[in-house]
Amino acid sequence: MPYAQYSEQAILNSMFGNCCGCVRTTIAAAATAQTSIATGSIANAGASGNMDQTPSSTGFVWTGHVPTTGGTTQNVYTNPHAFLLTASAATSLTMASQSIGPAVTAGDFIFTGGSSVAGGSTTAGGPMWTLNMVYIGLTTQAVSGATQANVLTGEPTATGSYARIPVINNQANFPIASAASPSVLTAGGPFSFPASSAAWSTTSTNLIQMFISDGATLGGGNVLAFGALGTAQAVNASGITLSFASGAITITLT
Repeated sequence: MPYAQYSEQAILNSMFGNCCGCVRTTIAAAATAQTSIATGSIANAGASGNMDQTPSSTGFVWTGHVPTTGGTTQNVYTNPHAFLLTASAATSLTMASQSIGPAVTAGDFIFTGGSSVAGGSTTAGGPMWTLNMVYIGLTTQAVSGATQANVLTGEPTATGSYARIPVINNQANFPIASAASPSVLTAGGPFSFPASSAAWSTTSTNLIQMFISDGATLGGGNVLAFGALGTAQAVNASGITLSFASGAITITLT
C-alpha cells in the first residue's frame, strides 16, 4: 500500500529541517529544578539571535551535545534530553519544573520532536532524525541501479579541492514539505561546491547524480537521498564552480 500524504509529509519533515536552534545558557547537572531553556540561532551556536524556527508551544523537543563540531562527529551526540514544552518563544523554551541530569551546554542543538497531541500537525517535525548538518555530494553513479555503496564509490576524491557542501538542517534550507501525495520538499539555497583548484578525480567520467549524506567524509557516511542532475557535469580544470540555484533541489519519497 502507498503512504498517505500525512505520512509522506511527516517523514520528510522529520528528516530535513527539524534542527531549530541552539541552547544559549548552560544548565549544570543536578542544578536546581529548571523551568526554561534560553535559546539562540544555529549560526552563532546559540550565543545570540532567535532560533531558526520556533517549535510548537505544546510539542516535544530533543537536545544533544556535539563533543567536537565538524567532520565525522558533527551529528554524534552526548547528554541527550527530551522535554515536553508548555510554551515557546524565539529565545526561550518553557517546560514544567524539573531537575536536569547530564548538563545542558550552551551550543547544544535543539530538535523538534513531534506533537504531544494525537493527530498533531506534521509541521511539528518528528523524533526520527537528529541531524543538525547534512552534506551534498556528487557521484558518477546513475540513478538506475544505485545503491549506497556504488553512489559513494562514484564520488570524487579530494583531488582538485572537491568537498561536499555542508548545509545546516533547518527550515531555511529545508522548508516544510507540501501536504500532497506525493509530498514534495523544495530546498532553499543556493548551494555551491568549492571552486576547483585542478581537475577533479572524475575528470574522465561525467558527474551525473547528486546525493545528500549525513557525514562530511568523502566516500563515507549514509546516503539519505539521491537524484539525477539536470545536466551531466565534468570538472576538468581549475576555476570551475558547480552550484544548485535556490529551489533547484526537490525531495520526494519514491
